[in-house]
Amino acid sequence: MDHIFFKRKRKNEVKYAEACSSSSPVSGNVNSDNTEKNSDSDLQSSASFEPHFKKKKVSARRYNEDYLKYGFIKCEKPFENDRPQCVICNNILANESLKPSKLKRHLETQHAELIGKPLEYFQRKKDVKSSTQFLGGSTAISEKALLSSYLVAYRVAKEKMAHTAAEKIILPACLDMVRTIFDDKSADKLKTISSDNTISLRICTIAEHLETMLLARLQSGIDFAIQLDESTDMGSCTTILVYVRYAWQDDFMEDFLCSLNITSHLSGLDIFTELEKCIVGQYKLNWKNCKGITSDGAASITGKHSRVIKKLLEVTNNGTVWNHCFIHREALASREIPQNLMEVLKNAVKVVNFIKGSSLNNQLLETFCSEIGTNHTHLLYHTKVRWLSHGKILSRVYELRNEIHIFLTEKKSHLASIFEDDIWVMKLAYLTDIFGILNELSLKLRGKNSDIFQHVESIQGFRKTLLLWQARLKSNRPSYYMFPRFLQHIEENIINENTLKEIKLEILLHLTSLSQTFNHFFSEEKFKTLRENCWVKDPFAFRNAESIIELNLVPEEESELLQLSSSYTLKSDYETLSLSAFWIKVKEDFPLLSRKSVPLLLPFTTTSLCELGFSVLTQLKPKERNGLNGAAGMRVALSSCVPDWNELMNRQAHPSH
Repeated sequence: MDHIFFKRKRKNEVKYAEACSSSSPVSGNVNSDNTEKNSDSDLQSSASFEPHFKKKKVSARRYNEDYLKYGFIKCEKPFENDRPQCVICNNILANESLKPSKLKRHLETQHAELIGKPLEYFQRKKDVKSSTQFLGGSTAISEKALLSSYLVAYRVAKEKMAHTAAEKIILPACLDMVRTIFDDKSADKLKTISSDNTISLRICTIAEHLETMLLARLQSGIDFAIQLDESTDMGSCTTILVYVRYAWQDDFMEDFLCSLNITSHLSGLDIFTELEKCIVGQYKLNWKNCKGITSDGAASITGKHSRVIKKLLEVTNNGTVWNHCFIHREALASREIPQNLMEVLKNAVKVVNFIKGSSLNNQLLETFCSEIGTNHTHLLYHTKVRWLSHGKILSRVYELRNEIHIFLTEKKSHLASIFEDDIWVMKLAYLTDIFGILNELSLKLRGKNSDIFQHVESIQGFRKTLLLWQARLKSNRPSYYMFPRFLQHIEENIINENTLKEIKLEILLHLTSLSQTFNHFFSEEKFKTLRENCWVKDPFAFRNAESIIELNLVPEEESELLQLSSSYTLKSDYETLSLSAFWIKVKEDFPLLSRKSVPLLLPFTTTSLCELGFSVLTQLKPKERNGLNGAAGMRVALSSCVPDWNELMNRQAHPSH
């Protein structure tokens, strides 16, 4: 454009010069002046005609249905303007290409073989493409809804919730949140996710999947150990729970194996037969791979008329060991109480039953304790089944002793008089302390990731502590530092010296009785195997040849132990890993030691998992749902395996409801 402008300007100047040359010379000076003025004015006028270049606004092109004859449809993707999409190659062109010439050029250059095809041909291509997009979108939504349904069911089962919770609580809450944050259309997609029947089906499917995963691992021939326990539910149905422990990947895994419903009149042989049918017949496991069986020592399992454990040991060719639950043994050993102290415990239970047995008394005591600002406002029931019951009930009664005394006095109960007896209160303080200590020991035995060496050390440490306390009380200057509530009561009250001596003798008698019962239930003979294999607990304690020779290992094992104890890298692993994980990790480099140590650590030491299982069973089978089979819910709630969601989604289509 610039060169056209200057060319036009040059022509004007030439014409003007020619006009000037043809004029008279008289007027030369005047014309000369005029020429300059005109020239200036022309330049100014020429400059005033200088063009202003503005970008021409191009309107967006719109798709026309006639473009289908060239094989193009309107792209469904959310672009700002219409864009053509080829139904043959699915290429998407720019909005500027919405011209018949450009669309035709694409057909001729890219799909020359389709030139001349009728409109119906491209119409069929369009219909196929539309149906494919619809089915693809529906499938994606269906898969997401299916996965969501499984996830909701899994969470419901893990939390031991009623199946109706998904439809009555979870789904409405999700609809409210999605509708609020997004829109109604998004919320409507959630309505197909869950219902009561869907959740039940999903839980059953997940349970079958988890059972299959577990059995696939156990059927591979690996060693395992089991713990079993029996209990009776509210419907007087006897249930046996079985848990399994096995080595998987880099550590031990513990999982729920099975639940068996046994009628009360079945004999021990019948119970064994049911276990045999399930574990060997249904699950196809080999008893020879079972390296440990743990039970609570109840007569229905271990009694001379039952012989369930004896039959289990026989089918394993005595290649397994039976462990009596440490927690059960500790509870049995703690039951032996001298008669005078037992009377104190019984009276404390009577006080609790008097108050808790009446809803009015219970409410009045709670109101009274709340008004005076005590730390606790209610008492706890006593039960022989729960191991921690003794310590908890005594601790609460002792802490609220003054409030209970006032309350019983107002109620004119004869039980108020026992709180006026300082000797009774002193004995109550001692029982509160000693059962609190026993509770702490029980909790240690329940700890996760604990091995048999740790449990034995806890028991042996408590046995030595009992001996130390007896020696303290027998000395010329007895000390009561180990019983803080008892000591505090002595310091805050004036106690007759003879009375204190009598109580000291009763305490000494009780501690002696505890020592004897613990020695009986945890005899040294039962831990002989552990003493012979003490190197399993700490292989780095044997760094020289002399200490290794004393272990009575075979030469190959001695060589491996000497090499292992000399490795600083493995020592670091030993300090950070659990004992079982450490021995599994070194199985490639030290196979002899690993094969000897893993079966020693594999058996359970307690039946605490079965107790947990019975608690879950109680939640899943309340009275109004007593007829339901909670096996599937228990499997999902208690399983340690993580479901493979992709496999579950491929199993079945999402059902319509």
